Amino acid sequence: MALEALVALAIVCVALTTTVTCLSGIKELENQSSQRAGQALAYRMLKECPVKRVKVRDHEYVLTGKGDLYDETQQKICQK
Repeated sequence: MALEALVALAIVCVALTTTVTCLSGIKELENQSSQRAGQALAYRMLKECPVKRVKVRDHEYVLTGKGDLYDETQQKICQK
């Protein structure tokens, strides 16, 4: 009976670990998708509106001289 309990506990631990791993991966994917959507919105606003700086979801964006989108909050050029 003790062996059955240990096997059951091991199965529960594996299932819990797998669930947590899957959920954290989904959250990371959601964050990346949200960030890319914000960057796309900022790029379009900077191209089409007469503004020099846009703030989207706590990130400030400007266009560089080459037309690249620069995130001033993270201090890096965004990928296209």
